[in-house]
Amino acid sequence: MRATLLPIALLPLLASAQIPNGDFENWVDQGGYSDPVGWLTYDFTITPGGWPVSTVEPGTPGASGNYHCVITTQQVPLGPTIQGWISAGTSGTNAGFPYTARPAVLTGQWQYGIQPNDTAQVTVALINGATQTFIAQGILEVTGSLANWQTFEVPLTYFNAETPDTAYIQIVSSISFSNPVVGSFMKVDDLAFSGSVGVNEIGEHAPMQLFPNPGKDQVTLSLPPGPNIITLFDATGRMVLQQRTTDARPVIATEVLPAGLYRITLRDERGAVLGATWVKE
Repeated sequence: MRATLLPIALLPLLASAQIPNGDFENWVDQGGYSDPVGWLTYDFTITPGGWPVSTVEPGTPGASGNYHCVITTQQVPLGPTIQGWISAGTSGTNAGFPYTARPAVLTGQWQYGIQPNDTAQVTVALINGATQTFIAQGILEVTGSLANWQTFEVPLTYFNAETPDTAYIQIVSSISFSNPVVGSFMKVDDLAFSGSVGVNEIGEHAPMQLFPNPGKDQVTLSLPPGPNIITLFDATGRMVLQQRTTDARPVIATEVLPAGLYRITLRDERGAVLGATWVKE
């Protein structure tokens, strides 16, 4: 299930090559299942029956090329339901990929079939790990079904003028980790960054205030009024918490989270996004 890798010398010249294996032409045989090269999945999970979960599979043909990626929420034999999930990276301690530009959008091709009462999501984030600064984020959610390949775009909202050093991309077939719906799927292909945003082109957003930072068992946010959706992402780009609130100073319990760097985002009812970086000690 492998296609030929592009020569390294060509990578800076091709938009699709900005994202490692963004065209999903390269897969690795894990013994009984295949994973896309350069992406984390849940397929390493072993079920109570002793076989691996396969929530991510190669599909053929691609929107272009030979392959695309199929992400499906699965019922585990003798176990729970697991959301289909991919995140750019090679391990939990090496998530994301080096990236130093300020793109305007993430583009790609997709098809999907999302079950009732479920939502799929594409999330993009840019950070500067050296300064622990959260620079930009884009979130696109989808419901319903689409049977033919169609282009999608995830616009990025920038919060400051810094240059990133790392990009994160996460795609889930079910937005809820704790309550996914069996059968929801998304097919994706041809992921690429496009356009550019200058250092002076920053959205007019009041910064999200949070404290303590660093912290341990909880973090308190200071939010604008109105219904808001708060989301926490860990260092792999995986969503670890999401909640709705109308509280201007909600307290988020974090005692069950491991120590590390987290991204906290806020979306209001108009879809505007704020973001901040939080460190758990």
